[in-house]
Amino acid sequence: MDTKTKDTGKTKDAIKQLQAEMRALQAALTASREAPTAAAPEPAARREKGDGVVAYSVSYRTPGEGETKVKNVSESVTSAQIARVSDERVATIGDAVSSAPKVSLLRALLGKEGESAAVLGEIASLSTGSLYHHLRDLMHAGLINQTARNRYALTDHGNRVLLVLLALAVAP
Repeated sequence: MDTKTKDTGKTKDAIKQLQAEMRALQAALTASREAPTAAAPEPAARREKGDGVVAYSVSYRTPGEGETKVKNVSESVTSAQIARVSDERVATIGDAVSSAPKVSLLRALLGKEGESAAVLGEIASLSTGSLYHHLRDLMHAGLINQTARNRYALTDHGNRVLLVLLALAVAP
């Protein structure tokens, strides 16, 4: 098999993966529009005069045994709460999403119950050493967890971080 044929195969696989991700995101969006959501707490009732607020809402599918569920998460935090977050915590999460291989690993886990380290290494084109280095950083940040020996999955926090990050990347 020549190099051009290999590259075409990889490109087709990448396109198929992106199409699957788009279908999953579209399904989650449709489900979030149809699913009843809990009313978000009134930010004004939780903050003092002059205090700002940051709010976001994320909806995603969580695979499970037998059925897939839609999870809707709405968060609202005040500037006072934000001020109490340590720089180290922010840097840990920032570092976890600061490289293309780490984002690739997170995307590979999106919408799945879990994935083996071998498959993740293939998807991200990483050596074993690099793969485990990136997985360790993602676990340290609380974005993924190890579900079994050499199997990894996104945490709820990881789902929210990844989807917000992807949405920010779409915006101009």
